[in-house]
Amino acid sequence: MKSTVAPLLLPVLRSRGQAEMLCAILSNPKREWTLAELAKVSGQSLPTVQREVQRAEMAELVKSRRVGRSRLVSGGVSPLQHHLAQLLMMSFGPRQVIAKEFGALSGVEKLFIFGSWAARFEGDRGFPPNDIDVLIIGNPDVGAVAEVSQKSSKMLSIDVNPTIESHTWWANKSGTGFRKQIASRPLVELEVRGVSNVETKSSGSNK
Repeated sequence: MKSTVAPLLLPVLRSRGQAEMLCAILSNPKREWTLAELAKVSGQSLPTVQREVQRAEMAELVKSRRVGRSRLVSGGVSPLQHHLAQLLMMSFGPRQVIAKEFGALSGVEKLFIFGSWAARFEGDRGFPPNDIDVLIIGNPDVGAVAEVSQKSSKMLSIDVNPTIESHTWWANKSGTGFRKQIASRPLVELEVRGVSNVETKSSGSNK
């Protein structure tokens, strides 16, 4: 799904890119982001990010300051900020929270969100997701995965359901029914710390 299209996860916003940018800023309002960092996290061009930041700053949702040639952006002072942050976290937070919490676990080689959340994220119409399905490729500690799942569920106010599969299972694209299902439906790949930098992508059709 293009970052310029109104997002099905929170269709009141103008675009998915705008939503992801605001989610990144408002979920950690004290952090200062460069425009380049916001462009990367939201999948938007630098000029688009500059325009979105200007609009958000006019509404006092964000604030910015100049340091040399850089413009640093952080959370603003609007009384609406907290409420909007909650909505954004519930709608777009899974991508950031799952990547941060699960991606830091030892033994995780690849990390994905699949199911209804991934489908809505990629623009496939349907009912709002009532849980977050996480696919972990590798050999992480099961207890650690369970602990992170509970933590993520509390942060996102929605159930997080992890599934652990091996690298061999992942490589066998013609394997089980579940493997074929994963290959044919939207799949959002997340960054795993210390392994690789990945981009969000879709790997299938409708759900």
